[in-house]
This record gives sequence, structure tokens and C-alpha cells, in this order.
Amino acid sequence: MHKLCCDAYIIKANMNKNMIIIILFFIFCRASAVIYQLNKTEYVKMPPMFHLDRYELCIDQTGGIYCIAEIDLVADSDNDLLKMIREYSERKETHFNHSRLHYGICLTKMCKDYLKPNTTSSKDFNLVIEQCLNTSFWEQYKLKTRIKEDTMCHTKDQYYPIEPIDIVVAVILLCILILNLSGSVYHILIVKKNYSGNKWLLYFSIQRNWSKLIETTDNRKNERLKGLNGMKVITTTLIVLLHSQIPFAFFVDNEQFLERGYSNIFYHLLFDGTVIVQTFFVISGCLASYNLQLKSKENTIWKRICKRILLRWLRLTPIYAITLAITASWLRFAGSGPMWHKFIGPEIADCRRDGWQNMLYINNYFDNTRCMAHTWYVAADMQLFVLGTFTLVLTRSNQRRQVVLWSMFVLSLFIVPLHTYFQNLYAHVIIAPELVIEFFVKDSTFNHSYKRGHTNMPCYILGLIAGLIVFKLQKKQINIEKYKKYKYMFWAICPMMVILILCCGFLYMDGVTPHLEVRAAFSGIYRPLFGFFIFFFILGMVIKLENVYRPILEWRFWTSIVRLSYAVYIVHVMLIQISVYSRTTLNHSTTYEAIKTSLGTITLSYLFAIPFWLLIESPISQLAQHLTSTREIKVESKYQCARTLVN
Repeated sequence: MHKLCCDAYIIKANMNKNMIIIILFFIFCRASAVIYQLNKTEYVKMPPMFHLDRYELCIDQTGGIYCIAEIDLVADSDNDLLKMIREYSERKETHFNHSRLHYGICLTKMCKDYLKPNTTSSKDFNLVIEQCLNTSFWEQYKLKTRIKEDTMCHTKDQYYPIEPIDIVVAVILLCILILNLSGSVYHILIVKKNYSGNKWLLYFSIQRNWSKLIETTDNRKNERLKGLNGMKVITTTLIVLLHSQIPFAFFVDNEQFLERGYSNIFYHLLFDGTVIVQTFFVISGCLASYNLQLKSKENTIWKRICKRILLRWLRLTPIYAITLAITASWLRFAGSGPMWHKFIGPEIADCRRDGWQNMLYINNYFDNTRCMAHTWYVAADMQLFVLGTFTLVLTRSNQRRQVVLWSMFVLSLFIVPLHTYFQNLYAHVIIAPELVIEFFVKDSTFNHSYKRGHTNMPCYILGLIAGLIVFKLQKKQINIEKYKKYKYMFWAICPMMVILILCCGFLYMDGVTPHLEVRAAFSGIYRPLFGFFIFFFILGMVIKLENVYRPILEWRFWTSIVRLSYAVYIVHVMLIQISVYSRTTLNHSTTYEAIKTSLGTITLSYLFAIPFWLLIESPISQLAQHLTSTREIKVESKYQCARTLVN
């Protein structure tokens, strides 16, 4: 009897084990002909992915020619090393493409035996580099090289001429500077002596705007929303931190350090931390719906809609337009080096060609452009703001708004899964090494599922709903004691967000690839679930559910720093590019270097944002508010007079 029971138990255990295997097989499919790990002995057999000859020594010599080329490894016959390289590179999610090398070569020194006096075209340079490298690569690796793209070469005599666009941008910047200097002098000479000042000039007073910047009092009508300042500053800083890691995937001498980082679960807080941008969408939607309910109604719906959209455009555009203009013109003078000409040149050309898309806030629906690629968020936010404004203004009652918004939210949950399923995308943006080099401009998941306005609707709609709830809560007395029992759940929100981000690690698992259905389902859950965490976090903060997170986020210092957050977001990538593309030697990736670079980038971004805010953002936003408020007063006075005559 005892034996029969044991046999039954073993059979049941085997059945359970087989069932688990079947479920895992359904969720994941195993990839073949892929090498996931190489030991150090095998790894060093591969040619280094990045190489830079001494740039200064090359370019300073008489007739020095320096080229940067992308080189493909090839072989005339079967080659075990090339086979290993291709199978290792097939793991695109966590490995570089080691069959494509990125080299900076001094032709006049390394390849002088193959360089002819009349060599001038890019095709000729390609041939010279191939002949030069084939000799050394055959001796060391029994491989040959092939260059498919045009090689970019330059000499010391090459320079950027001053063009009409440079003069126009310089004149605009000079006019802005003169306006601010005039306003500052006027402030010192007139206002300081207690004379009544001209508001138009005082808007451009640097002293006055500096006082506004360092002011720590929040002018919000609802003090309970001031915790959003801390959330915005922390989110902006984390995004700058994430972007500051780009140099460590670009022209490094120890690329294996990054590749091994994918096996460290804590590094996935960086690799998969891009979801934190959804915090911006929730906060933006919350403030949009809350502020709309605060404003007095105008005489027509369409004037109300048009005014809100115009004010939003004026709020976002000044710093954005100036940064775009600098990128399209004077940025090319900000650095030099082998990578500078290769990567800054295309961005300048793209900004000159596609800049109109940025100013219309539709650039996130155009792909394969390098022009300020990180500003996809600004475009998506503007598009969702327009959608939210139409929705809230056209639905008058709060009950209708709730029904319409929740219906839109449910429908929006199917958008990203449909994109993922029918376009065979990743479940989320994969921070693959090769994609970082291209800044994701050629990544299908980034283009079709991540940066579009309609694919970010769920979190923005959650923000709109949160704004309606917050406005309703402030009208009634809340018995906080009734909700105190939920404070432990509130404290768990931040750890749960971290766990959710770490769950993306399954997308990088060696040996398995999630099925398309699993990817589609995960893509529909991941960002909305993160948005729900932010949604409940805001509501808990508003009703003052606890006193741990809230005092930190309501710190008065955030009120001053948050004014710089938009300028920081706009300018920080330009600073990173100047740092990365100006290098003339390979970078060495270490944890210490990553921390040091992140802190330096964050500090520089906030410092550079100060003059942008003082000279551009603050004066123009005050002008816009003055013009619209003057118009409101005139309209209101007109209707008061009419009512008086009628009575």
C-alpha cells in the first residue's frame, strides 16, 4: 500500500513538472545558433570593436588625413572565428555587433603605403582602408574587411564656414541678450528708486527673474499638489542620469563590461528605467485637468480650447526653438574630433531639414531622423494635451468626463499590444548596445510603440482622471484617519515600481525569447501599470496619507529647482553629445566612471538651464500671461457693463 502511494506521488510530481515545462515552452521559445556567453580567452580572439588612432598627432602633421569608418568582417571561405563572431553578435539584445567595427584611422600614418596622391573621393578612401586593414587582419585573424558605407575623412585645413542661418541665429540671440540687459538696467535705474516701472521691460529684468527663480513659495491654489514639484525634479534628474550612460556604449575599449552588465539584475534599473517618463505623462495630465477646472469659463467653447492650446505652445516653444536653432547652426563649432564630424554633421542636417516638424510638435510621427530625438516626449505631451483639452471642454459635467475618460482609457489599453503583435515588436524598448550607438532612431519598437502620442494615452488619461479627483477632493473635508490603514500599501508603491522595472529582465534572458502573444500582453500591461502606481501615489500624497514620502517631495527647495526642469530636459542631450563626440580617445567603462559622469552631466545640465530660464523662458511666459490676462479682464469688464445696463 505504501509503495502504491509513493508511485502515485511520483507520477503526480512528474505530471506537475511536465505541465510547468509546457507552460514555459508556451511563454518562451528557444533561439538556436546563438552564442550567449564567451569566456575571456575566447572573447579576446575577436578583433576590438572600437579603435581610434591618435587624432591630434595625425591631423597636425603636414597633409594629415584622418578617417572614421564602419567596417564589416568577411572571409573568402569558412572561418571558425567569423562564425563565432556572428553567432555571438546574433544575441542583439545584450551584445554588440562584433562583425561590424568602428575605426578611426590615420591614413597618412597607418595606411601611407596604400595612399595615392590623387585620392580624394570617399570611394577611394574606402578602397585604401580595405587594402590597408586586409593585410593586418589577415595576419592576425585570417579575416578580411569590407566597407559598405562612405567613409568620412577630414584634414586640418577643413573648417565650417559661416552660413546665413548662423548669422540669423546669432542676431536672434543677440536681440534676446540686449532685451534682458535693457530690462536689467531699467530695473536698476528706475524701479530701485521707487518709480513705477514699465511691465514690458521688467519682464526681461534678470534681477527680477532671478528672484522668481530662487523663490521657494509655491503659487499653486492647492498646497496639496506641491509634492508634484519633487516628483518632476526627481524624474527629470533620473532621465538625465539614464541618458548620461550613453558614452559607456560608445567607442569604449572594454565593451564586454557593458555586455556582462545585462546579467546583473540591478543594472536593469538603468536598462529598463525608461518607463519613468510615464511619470511626466501622469503629472502633465493631472495638472492639465486640475488647472482647467480652476479657470473661469469664457464666452465660447472654441475660444477656451484655442487659448489653452496657444498658451501651451508658448510655454513649450521658446527654449525648444532656441535649442533647435543652436543645434542647426552653431553647435557644429562646439567641438571637433573624429566622431564629431561623423555624428554631429547628420544631426545638423536633419535639424535643418526636419526642424519644422519639431515646431509643430509632430516630430514623434517621423522616423529615421537624429534631430533632437529625445524631444519625442515634448511632441507626445503636446498632442495628448490637445486631446485632453478637447475632451474636458466638450464634456461639461464631471460625471460625463469620468465616463468618457475611463472609456478612453480602456480602449487605449489595446493600442500598444496591437502595434506589438502586428508589427512584431519587442514588449518594451530594449536598450541594446547597437541601438544606443544609433540613439534608437532606427529601432522599430522605439519608433512605432514607444514615442507616438497615441501609444502613451493610458498614462496621460490616468493623469486627467487624477486631476478631476484632486479638484473634487479639495472641495470636501477629508477624514484622513479613515484612510490611515492604507499607508502601508502606499509605502509599498515605490518598491513595487522598482520590482516592475526589474521584471523587464525576462526580455533579456539568455536562451529564450518570449512568444509574440506574451510580448503583446506585456506591452499592454507594463506602462499602464506603472502609470497606476503614479496615479495612486499622487492621490495618497494629496490626502496626506503618510509622512515619509510626502515631506520629502514637498520640500520647499524643489519649488525653485522645478522651474528649471523643462530647460534641463531640452538641453541635456546636447551637452552629452558635446562630451561624447568631442573625445579623441576610447572611453573606459567602469562603475566609478559612470557615477562620475552622471553627476557631472546632471550638474552641468542644471547650470546651463539657468540662463535659458532667466533670459528666455521666464520673460516670454510672463509676456504670454500678461497678454491673455489683459484680454480676459477686457472681456470680463465688457460683460459686467452689459449686465449692469440690463439690470
